[in-house]
Amino acid sequence: MVIRNWRNVTPVVGHESKLIWSIFRAQSAEGLDENEAVLLGFSGLTLHRLQGGLDGDYHEHEATEQVYYFLSGQGQMKIDGEIYDVREGDAVHIPPKVKHQLSNTGDDWVEHLIISAQVAG
Repeated sequence: MVIRNWRNVTPVVGHESKLIWSIFRAQSAEGLDENEAVLLGFSGLTLHRLQGGLDGDYHEHEATEQVYYFLSGQGQMKIDGEIYDVREGDAVHIPPKVKHQLSNTGDDWVEHLIISAQVAG
């Protein structure tokens, strides 16, 4: 059993413009300590923040499904070419091989969790 607070994690910049705190990762992940690499059934739980007016990159994952859960703010997601409004409380499932991008269309930060799981390709 491990308890981690995002405030104790050093963030990185990813997807061109997001601040990302890696809270938990899969046990198979290399180069991580035993308090971060704990997950057996899914591959990641990360906290993301996207500043107002910025866009992430438009990308896909070959063998990973994700759930975006929005904690605060609002914006838009481009999913396989379609635009969807998202806001606090929304959960969005992204299957493998589906292109997606988050855009913060407002002035405030968009804060969201991403839960990732490896699936058979």
